[in-house]
Formats: sequence, structure tokens, C-alpha cells
Amino acid sequence: MTKQPAPRTAPHQLVLVDTPRTWRLDDHTREVGREGLARARAALRDGLRRRPAPDPPAHPHPRPHPRPGTRREAA
Repeated sequence: MTKQPAPRTAPHQLVLVDTPRTWRLDDHTREVGREGLARARAALRDGLRRRPAPDPPAHPHPRPHPRPGTRREAA
């Protein structure tokens, strides 16, 4: 496949080029990679399931501190 100019409607779009034969992965290498990805994804899912629930906040509805000069005095 040779590099072709991009169409006028998409001037900044990349054009696909053919991969050199020496860079291509054989079927066995692809399968090993797919199996590794499947194991990694399963480990991530399992780890997320085992993650403990976060601690609740110390004060469920904390009040903000009043700004200086805005505090009302009791009558």
C-alpha cells in the first residue's frame, strides 16, 4: 500500500500505510498476547472486587468555618 493524499474533507486525518513484513506478529505471538491481556483484565476485576469500601467521613455534613467578620453574635 502506498501513501495517498488525504481527501479534501479531512485534511488532518492520518493515512493508513502497510506494515513492513518484519514488524508483523505471528499467530502464536498474538495468541500469547491475548491470553496475557485476558489474565491481566481478570486480575484487575478481581482486585477491584476485593477493594475495601471507603471509610465514611468523620462528619457526614461538615459545616464550613465562618469567614472573619461574618459571624453573628447571639442576642
